[in-house]
Amino acid sequence: MPNRRPINTGRNLPLATLVGLVLFGLVLISTFVFPLLYLILLILLVPMAVQELAKAFAHQGIRLEIFILVFAGISMLIGAYDGGIEYLFYIYLISVLVLITASMRRDIDNFIKNATGNIFALTYLPLMASFVTVMLQGDDDGPIRVFAFIMLTIAADTGAYFAGILFGKHLMSPKISPKKTWEGVAGAVVLQLVIGVLVFEYLLDEPYWKGLIAGLVLTATAIFGDLLESAIKRGSGIKDMSHTLPGHGGVLDRLDSLIPNAMVSWMIFSWLLP
Repeated sequence: MPNRRPINTGRNLPLATLVGLVLFGLVLISTFVFPLLYLILLILLVPMAVQELAKAFAHQGIRLEIFILVFAGISMLIGAYDGGIEYLFYIYLISVLVLITASMRRDIDNFIKNATGNIFALTYLPLMASFVTVMLQGDDDGPIRVFAFIMLTIAADTGAYFAGILFGKHLMSPKISPKKTWEGVAGAVVLQLVIGVLVFEYLLDEPYWKGLIAGLVLTATAIFGDLLESAIKRGSGIKDMSHTLPGHGGVLDRLDSLIPNAMVSWMIFSWLLP
């Protein structure tokens, strides 16, 4: 007997749609009017996401060095925007050493657990998010590339959400996320491939087959990001990271798919685009 799931997702869809439209409006402004707004938004959002992650980890007895993570995160975002991938990794590696030292000095009995948690947080949030600013820094079409990666990620989330509501029956990973279904995955793949072709042909002026490749890869990493954040919440015994974004939960609840997709998009675009 296949696992069944209820249709109700627990979200306030009208409110979530309104908040989503506001966020999408900021994306449009950032892409076509004021690209530096992407950096400003990340400087605001990444520290908020670090705070949410710190509260979640505290439920598991892991103490994050919030001040160091926020300072390192902002430094990585600005460094990546100003100097690209080389500056980003210099700052990242220095930050790893600082976090290890801070974890060792604060609580030697829980050093391994805390140091591991801090390095995970640094990698998961500031490092991956900084690839947005790497894309902005690299080429004249940087803002368009960022817009393309956001559109591709939104397509995966939207396809999975509505296919799950309409057709969802077979649970994908009930221990990690009890609402995600294989029908949702299929919906994500279908819509992602369509948007991938449209984005590459009409926005990036590239052949359709490149959009198919990007669509397939970014669907997989978007689902991975969603499941990773669900695993963090499940392990911490919480439903939402916070209630910062009405209808969406916390900042990290909204960024979960975007974070790994930023890094993977930079790699995919570096390969597929001239």
